[in-house]
Amino acid sequence: MKYLLLSVTILSLWACNEKPTPVKVSTTSQISNTTALIQAISIIDDNNVWVSGHKGTYAFTSDGGKTWQSNVVSNADTLQFRDIHAFSNDEVILMSAGTGTQSQIRKTTDGGKNWKITYMMTYSTGFLNTIEFWDSRNGLAFGDAINGELFVLKTTDGGESWNRIDPKKLPAALGSEGGFAASGTCIAVKGKGKAWIGTGAGERPRVIYTTDYGDSWEEAATPIVSGEAAGIASINFWNEENGFISGGDLSVPDEYYYNVGFTTNGGKTWSLAEHPVLKGSVYGNGVTTFKDQNFVFVSGPKGIDYSNDFGTTWNSLDTTNYWAVKLTGNGVGWATGTDGKILKISLQ
Repeated sequence: MKYLLLSVTILSLWACNEKPTPVKVSTTSQISNTTALIQAISIIDDNNVWVSGHKGTYAFTSDGGKTWQSNVVSNADTLQFRDIHAFSNDEVILMSAGTGTQSQIRKTTDGGKNWKITYMMTYSTGFLNTIEFWDSRNGLAFGDAINGELFVLKTTDGGESWNRIDPKKLPAALGSEGGFAASGTCIAVKGKGKAWIGTGAGERPRVIYTTDYGDSWEEAATPIVSGEAAGIASINFWNEENGFISGGDLSVPDEYYYNVGFTTNGGKTWSLAEHPVLKGSVYGNGVTTFKDQNFVFVSGPKGIDYSNDFGTTWNSLDTTNYWAVKLTGNGVGWATGTDGKILKISLQ
């Protein structure tokens, strides 16, 4: 039944485009000038990109990846900056993940010369997973549940300050429910006030979503594999209706299972897609619309795959360890991973 429903949905999506224009996908390895694990990507435009990772590391390019400058935040070389958001090459937010005070949010307004802490976890068991912004003022941060309550922060001043959203406005936590700080993509935002958060490590993975900048929330079930170390690691949307989730079970690294899915109704319901070529968990996904086709790229310890038919068929792009992948609307993207790897992706 799953495959029948999937086929019907895909056929309806592609009824007006049965023969997509052929698109060539190519990659170019970049020199990052760091050996740290790079877990997160923030794209300003086709030329200006920031990335971040372990050992207090961040790096940026202003020439489309021809050269990268790598740096370490002063007195923060023990932190793992698992998410990053660049408003510009001067104004950038870093988020570190870890238990208790290891979870921090820092901001620079001078291109990285100085970083100030704008949030430090106040709960000893707290753990931040990701940050995301609608615009230069409004954003969210998501962490693991604390004392049986979901944990979401909100900023309205560009990350200068953060306040916890009243847990009563959120669905009740499902056990130890939280997220996976793997690729900085547990939250997706679109339009004016719409946001979706993918969860895991609870009783069942789900998507919680808001249409009013976090003032109220609803939830949607997903078909992604569940378990103590399983769930949704990444969520992204092409537009306000069509989105993609990916994840898996971190305790099962060498098998195929239900780890990717899509929505065509704004996240109210989710359907399974076919599993990618790569086995094991998908840590990150990135989406783009190019030549009227909705591409999704997925990354994980077993490589990078991509699809242009909502995950009905997949192509392998790389077979080495990548944690994050993001693309622009112009068919340009980057993937990052272990040992300072940065890969530029080009669609033509």
